Amino acid sequence: MIEELLEHRQVLFQIAEELYGDLWIGEEAFWGSPTEQQLLGVHERLFNLGWSEDITPKQFETAKEIAKILGLGLPPED
Repeated sequence: MIEELLEHRQVLFQIAEELYGDLWIGEEAFWGSPTEQQLLGVHERLFNLGWSEDITPKQFETAKEIAKILGLGLPPED
């Protein structure tokens, strides 16, 4: 089940890239879109099954940069 959800997530990533461009995560139109809603559902089901994804320091820094660009604020430092 987890493998199928991960494959579905990858397909949604590809759809998002086609619809919103290479930097789709930073596109305002992506947020609230059906694609984003489907991704949320896939991630919720993955987490409910106990799946977790380790975030690298580089990914965390990139997420902070995107949050800053979008005016979402920064997460608290540990």
